[in-house]
Amino acid sequence: MKVHSPLNDQRQRTRVILTMGIIGGLLTIMFYLMFRPSPNITFDVFYYAAKQSMAGDVTYNTGYGLWTYTPAAVLYFYPYPILFEFETALFIHQILSGLVAIVYGVFLARFISRQVTLNVIDKALIIAFVSMTVYPVVNVVGGQFNGIFAAMLGVGWILLEYDNEGGGVLWALASIVKGFPAFWGAYLLRIRQWRATVAAIATGMGITLTGVVVFGVDAYVRFFTTAGSSRLRVSRFAGGVSPDNEALTPIRGLAQLFPTVDPVAWIPVVAVVAICLTLVVYTLVPSDTLNDRATLLLATIIGVTFLMPTSQDMDVYLVYAPLLVLLYIERYETVQKVYLIGTLLISYNVGRGELRSVSSVFGESVSTSVMVIAEPVLSFAQVPMYGLICLYTGVLVSAWIRGQETGRIERIQSVLRIQ
Repeated sequence: MKVHSPLNDQRQRTRVILTMGIIGGLLTIMFYLMFRPSPNITFDVFYYAAKQSMAGDVTYNTGYGLWTYTPAAVLYFYPYPILFEFETALFIHQILSGLVAIVYGVFLARFISRQVTLNVIDKALIIAFVSMTVYPVVNVVGGQFNGIFAAMLGVGWILLEYDNEGGGVLWALASIVKGFPAFWGAYLLRIRQWRATVAAIATGMGITLTGVVVFGVDAYVRFFTTAGSSRLRVSRFAGGVSPDNEALTPIRGLAQLFPTVDPVAWIPVVAVVAICLTLVVYTLVPSDTLNDRATLLLATIIGVTFLMPTSQDMDVYLVYAPLLVLLYIERYETVQKVYLIGTLLISYNVGRGELRSVSSVFGESVSTSVMVIAEPVLSFAQVPMYGLICLYTGVLVSAWIRGQETGRIERIQSVLRIQ
């Protein structure tokens, strides 16, 4: 008698992986409680940058860390020093970040439920995955802004799916904090969202001009010469050395393979490859269905993440919206399985330091054995990096299949033969 395995069903497979991702978030909380009861807080940079700028120019060296965002972005944080002392402001920001993550999960669950029938278990898993996995947990604990940032971009995409140009406005607002989402404008052009594109450009220019009026042109000059360049950590990979840092870039692995090459030389190489592969996806995948558009968006996000040498591990949170949609609606079983593997990998953001701390609990011999295997793997790339590569592979396979279905590959081959 043939026994039915729940893993043979797309919905069940998705539930298993989302559950494992949520477990990863709970383990992250346990890790903080056991090994880092006093975690690093980044909110002090936001708070004091806002407080100091209220008394004069934007100060990039805040005394609590380097403010690495645009001058206009400091305006987002003005309410905190105006209304609260630091400890109270941090607590409110953490609560707000947690609530935003939950609301983001609710929005995404409702959006997916309009595409496929979801029961209570699926909705709960989506909400919990968006609000309780490693990235939202670290975001809340560290008082970071990444959660709100990711929610703006994810909800913006949902608004775009409802043909609401407010999605472009949200994307522009997010780009004021971290400039690289401006490259997501390629997606807007690809799916012909002209009104959203105009709204995004108008919003971005308006807020930037506001920043210039309030803080002056010099503040932006200092941003590019002081703050912006400080995020370029590629030189740390020189000689093949791979320190434990949050930089998320293929250059880390390339520096391991080619230790004699200046890692800075890989920046244009990675950029060209990322752009070319993303253009291939743009060419082969139409924008007719939600499955297509989610694939295009996922390709855009990962492509831009690889393109930017300043990308960090917390930027992985940005893939959640299109990825969760694809886990539930992806038409190709093989592609969906590849996405599931990638989802599992990005859900466990474990570095060498964390793994060494946890494994040491089981004794020195166990820790040594674990690190013999883990050391080269985690030196070459972070676990989320392996996950993003897996997700991008799924995108490319999906694009190839879709290109064959639509005849786009055949037309390209015909053009090449003619030439």
